[in-house]
Amino acid sequence: MPTRSAGALDVAALQWGHRPDGVRVGIAFSSAQLLRAATGPRQEWVRLHESSLREMLAPFGISVIQLDPMLVGPDVAQIRTPELVGHHGG
Repeated sequence: MPTRSAGALDVAALQWGHRPDGVRVGIAFSSAQLLRAATGPRQEWVRLHESSLREMLAPFGISVIQLDPMLVGPDVAQIRTPELVGHHGG
């Protein structure tokens, strides 16, 4: 399950996604290699049993788990902030 740091060294926050139809889904991978291929080498993750994942997602109204999605999103470390172009000043 992909995670992100939650501000403390021993706390991780689960991440979930949306299908094209808007349904929120838990995201899970059957191997670390597939997770890295879909999310990039810097993605944090934690190993969970399916029942634990379902239990953690239930309070958020998420009952669908997407296994081994091909693309989760860009590697956030690779995203560049666009430069502003234009005339500034008076």
